[in-house]
Amino acid sequence: MGDDRHTGSPATLRSHEHARQAFRRAGYSDEFISEVLSQLPDPFDLERDREVLGRYGLTTERLMDRMGGSP
Repeated sequence: MGDDRHTGSPATLRSHEHARQAFRRAGYSDEFISEVLSQLPDPFDLERDREVLGRYGLTTERLMDRMGGSP
């Protein structure tokens, strides 16, 4: 019986290290980042774990805004 926790596609999977770097670039504090990542498996899936990320106000759009991205 396999572990289905990591069934996301490579396009939606993120490691904690990758997320930590992105969140730092977006200006989030280390304390905030640690709290968020403590709620997620490593790697986590952007689609599957959308609810957890949403509880912290983390969306792709919000991260882009904080990093100065434009549509």
